[in-house]
Amino acid sequence: MERRNKHWRIEQRNRVYKAKMKLFASYGGIFILNNERVTNPRWIELYKANWSPVYKSVRTPCSCRMCRGEIYNRCAYKKETIRLIEEII
Repeated sequence: MERRNKHWRIEQRNRVYKAKMKLFASYGGIFILNNERVTNPRWIELYKANWSPVYKSVRTPCSCRMCRGEIYNRCAYKKETIRLIEEII
């Protein structure tokens, strides 16, 4: 079993942060980096400008549905699917 120490946690945090920056860069759009307006930046530009540093400490900046990325309630979705299958049978 690998040791999960402070260095390992920092590496994991940076890995997740890079993945988020790649995701935001793939969306495209206009970003403000270092007080300049940049259209469709590459992920490395977002990373170097330390854009949205809140993602380094937490996975989501707030608990709203849009920031969480929650589209539907998983438990309710499973119950609804089971109900529909039982109706068909």
